[in-house]
Amino acid sequence: MELLGRIFAGIGAAGVLTALTFVSLLIGVIIHGMVILMAGKPVDDFFRKKGEEVFEPGSAR
Repeated sequence: MELLGRIFAGIGAAGVLTALTFVSLLIGVIIHGMVILMAGKPVDDFFRKKGEEVFEPGSAR
C-alpha cells in the first residue's frame, strides 16, 4: 500500500511541476505578445527597408 501511495505522490508532484511550468510559459508568451502588439509602430519602423513607403491604414493605395 505504501508503494502505491509513493507512486501517486510522484505522479502528483510531477503534475504540479508540469502545471507550474506550463502556466509560467503561457503567461510569458501572453505578456510578450501584448508588448509586441503595443509596440507595433517601432517594430514596423525597425523592419522596414530603407526607402520603403509607410503604409497608412485607410489609404487608397
